[in-house]
Amino acid sequence: MFYKFNSFLVFGGSLLAAVAAGAYILWGPSKKRPKDKCRGLVNVGNSCFLNSLLQSWAACPSLYSWLRCSLVSTPASRDKLLTSTIFKVLKVLNNEEEDASDPYNPSSVFHALRAKRWIISSEEQDMHELFHVLTQTLEEETSRYPSVLSLFDICHLQDPQNVYQSDMQARTRSQVLLPVLPTKIVEQPTRGLLASQLQCLSCGSRSPVKYDVFDSLTLTFPRNYWGPLSLDSLLHQFVTPEIVQSVDCEGCAKIAKHEVVKSNFRKRVSMGKLPQVLCIHLPRTQWLDNGAPVKRFDHVSFPETLHMDQYLYCNQGKEHEERNGLLGGVDITLQMLSQSAKPVTTPTSAPVNLLRTLNFDQHFTGTGLFVHPQRAPQIPRELSDVNHNAPPELIKTGSADFSYKLAAVVCHIGDIQLGHFVAYRRGIHSANETLKGAGDLGVKWWFTSDSSVTRVTQQQVLASEAYMLFYEKI
Repeated sequence: MFYKFNSFLVFGGSLLAAVAAGAYILWGPSKKRPKDKCRGLVNVGNSCFLNSLLQSWAACPSLYSWLRCSLVSTPASRDKLLTSTIFKVLKVLNNEEEDASDPYNPSSVFHALRAKRWIISSEEQDMHELFHVLTQTLEEETSRYPSVLSLFDICHLQDPQNVYQSDMQARTRSQVLLPVLPTKIVEQPTRGLLASQLQCLSCGSRSPVKYDVFDSLTLTFPRNYWGPLSLDSLLHQFVTPEIVQSVDCEGCAKIAKHEVVKSNFRKRVSMGKLPQVLCIHLPRTQWLDNGAPVKRFDHVSFPETLHMDQYLYCNQGKEHEERNGLLGGVDITLQMLSQSAKPVTTPTSAPVNLLRTLNFDQHFTGTGLFVHPQRAPQIPRELSDVNHNAPPELIKTGSADFSYKLAAVVCHIGDIQLGHFVAYRRGIHSANETLKGAGDLGVKWWFTSDSSVTRVTQQQVLASEAYMLFYEKI
């Protein structure tokens, strides 16, 4: 009897232990995720192009903070559906949402885009095209420009929450106050300006500087060269002047006393204003002479720290430094000053530029705008048409350091017909951190391929076949 009772106790104890072990396995504490490891993203069907872009954006503190500031200034609503959706996904990727699953399903981004009337098929898509779709839609949501009023808005004119301009600021025929126009609190961090200018090769006259908005720089590969390249060489190629033929020249028309005179122009393109987050696109599709597309597998070496000073429109350097060909006045190579009685000296020109009084901003253009330096002689001040009305404190100071730190790299694995996008990104950061002060977390690199996230070295990142580069200003 005792033996049977003892066997029952042993059997009962074993059964209870098995039940406890099973309960621990099913409902026990799970393995904690490392704080510096980012989460993966579910591939909802050829969505690797979206996942790699979101992982790259999550590694850019300025973009992350801009989204948060945009939502803080105006509460999230249907008008900011995409802004709030992307911000939530970036919070998940930076481990600021504890209850989020791993990997996380980013299908809400597609739902937000469809709500904005974007049609995205389930087939493979280009990540760079999606990049412009997102930046354009985010710009529309965060611009806060006033909508066009109609008769149905009359009831809102007496809303006590409306803010109007004072009598001294706005006067109308009906003596009715005008509402205060909304303004942007923070500029979109990926937005910059390209400065372009045309100069006649015959008479030396130049057109006004034209500014074009850009969200990413597209640097094409040389058609006649297949082999290793560098990011610096592609940037130099981007700002290299090109010849534009058969352009109407008003200067030549005045000299020849004709209505229309065709001439060849030299076109220069440079950085008019650099963004906080510099996005560089390296298109790897090239069309052959027979019309067949091929993918370029050339390795492009890129640095961890990128210096962009030399690609700005004009160098506001010290006296007697090298200057580019965009000098104020007529280009000396055109020999247009041969009729002048005063000789032209050969030292460098004074550190002034045409844009300072037109685009003066301590935060963005405090150093002026300049392009790749080339040696050029000085034109005497009295013979130059440069605007010398720049603030004197800017002339005396040296150029600031427009330096960028690498935040993420997107690569395309495959060929023209079939491929997969992956991303290398820096470690987790908070919304208040920058790459300059992220500490040890900013040094770690992670390889993300949809739901798969693995640790990699910086050497592996720099050796990757880049398709898009994301640099954060430091």
